[in-house]
Amino acid sequence: MKLALLLLAFAVTAAADANWATVKSLTIGGEVKVSSADGKSYRGQLQSVTDESLVILAANTQQSLPRAQVLKIATKGESHRKRNALIGLGIGAGAGLGIGAGVDHGGCNTNCFFKIDNIGKAIFTPLGAIIGTIVGVAWPTGNWHDVYRAK
Repeated sequence: MKLALLLLAFAVTAAADANWATVKSLTIGGEVKVSSADGKSYRGQLQSVTDESLVILAANTQQSLPRAQVLKIATKGESHRKRNALIGLGIGAGAGLGIGAGVDHGGCNTNCFFKIDNIGKAIFTPLGAIIGTIVGVAWPTGNWHDVYRAK
């Protein structure tokens, strides 16, 4: 058990300990977070990477960081807002249809003053779809992933 935990910890650490070549292969203009040895953190767009330094545009100011000062670099993951919106749309519409069917089933059956067939489904299905889509779009996506850690 202890050996398995030790191997797992080593694997996680090794995955984050990428070499500088990985940093050099990052897309110029991509969003990065950099932690430096002096305790400062920078977040901005990657401008250039050389064997000796890293340049980012943070808060409309170019920051040049020597490689020796860089402790950690993370990149922002891909956004999945469209996918999440579609999933939310489907789940919301399904939930709305179910609620609407329940409302329609429990409603007036005979001799009702005001009766419209399937009004519960007609109202709750699109309402659920709208709410589900809004929740899907608002769901946070694109987490940060470490691509470099100094040894």
